[in-house]
Amino acid sequence: MKWPWTKNMDVGPSGGKGGGGEDSMSASTILTGNAEEDSKSLEILLDTIAAVTANIDLDTVLRDIVDRSLQVTNAERALLLLGDDPDELTVRVAQDKEGQTLTGELQWSRSLVRRCIEEGVAVRSVVQSDQEALEIGRSVYDLKLRAVMCAPMRSKGRTVGVIYVDSRAVRREFSARDLALFGAISAQLAISVENARLHADSLEKVKLQKDVEIARRIQQHLLPDVPRDWGGFEIGLRYEAAEQASGDTYDCVEMPGGRFAIMIGDVTGHGIGAALLTHAVQAALRSYLELIDDAATVITKVNQRLVESVETGNFMSLLLIILDPEKRTLEYVNAGHPGLVVCQKDGIQVLEKTGMVLGVVGDQKYEASPTIELEAGDVLFLHTDGVDEAMSPDRAVFGIERLHNLVGDQRRDGSSANEVLTEVEQQIRAHVGSDSLGDDFTMIAVKLT
Repeated sequence: MKWPWTKNMDVGPSGGKGGGGEDSMSASTILTGNAEEDSKSLEILLDTIAAVTANIDLDTVLRDIVDRSLQVTNAERALLLLGDDPDELTVRVAQDKEGQTLTGELQWSRSLVRRCIEEGVAVRSVVQSDQEALEIGRSVYDLKLRAVMCAPMRSKGRTVGVIYVDSRAVRREFSARDLALFGAISAQLAISVENARLHADSLEKVKLQKDVEIARRIQQHLLPDVPRDWGGFEIGLRYEAAEQASGDTYDCVEMPGGRFAIMIGDVTGHGIGAALLTHAVQAALRSYLELIDDAATVITKVNQRLVESVETGNFMSLLLIILDPEKRTLEYVNAGHPGLVVCQKDGIQVLEKTGMVLGVVGDQKYEASPTIELEAGDVLFLHTDGVDEAMSPDRAVFGIERLHNLVGDQRRDGSSANEVLTEVEQQIRAHVGSDSLGDDFTMIAVKLT
């Protein structure tokens, strides 16, 4: 059913007894002194409050509010509008006196609703003659509109919506008692709406937390175990997600010819979306490494896949190192990731990027570094930016230089790969001063024994 109410209907000038116009709840009260009428009013009020507060389902509460509003006012139509801005209200429930849902483009008295919200009181408008309707506006006369009333729903000092009723019946007028009762009911209905909304929000939050927990478990299952020793290379790992799911990832993959690859990567952001992207890259990288012998070609193909399948604005930094236990050599491809730290007996080197981040330029060709020879005792250190950018309470970062010096000191002390990471982690947690590091945090140390 569609009612042809005018969208910008004006209301008449303020009037007193015996005349049409607007009135507000502040000029009247529920209790009139008539025992029978007062008893009936209180019964309606208490019955309505009991009915709507017995429910915590938001949709049920809203429909019940509209039903009760029609019963209390005997209006032809009732609308429940949610929001606190008169220009941006949302029609949540619309119904006529027969209980039929109203559809189509619904219209109402914008001026009366605006006044209701701005003044925070229940207001009414009564048109008592065709002449008054013509003086107010042609559209009011054409629609034979005779009575309009609305009341704000306010909870904890703010407006959450408006209950609006109107009627075209010639003999239907909203009395001062109607206005006062309608306003009193609306105050209680607002509490019911907020309670139902909070309940719905809490259910959604619980559901989301369960979904996130499932995502965290899946991610933990997909991340591989890192071997402590691989062909004379000792390997250590530290991994911690800032949220239930992480934008950091890592992997260790055996390659043809006895070589093996270690990867560390970081997607923009963290959370479920970032975690999904990291594992898409991890799966693609593992597949390519098992088939393709050239690291640069592997990264080029991963980048092309990301560009073709991921939304613009999402990208990933990645560092891939290839170790040959027999030849004791290293080569790497660095796609926009923090530099690989190589600590040798004659000092520290930071091996910088060989290309830009993944997922930005589709035809980007990546190159591998020259082969680097390693000796016993050398330590390689890979990390994500959550390590060096860890912040103290006064917003000072841990710093890349301090990190590099700390790793170098551990190499000179002859520390194992795991001992290197233990010391770095302790220093960073002391710097942060909290168990929460604030960002995804991944470190890998490799020592040639």
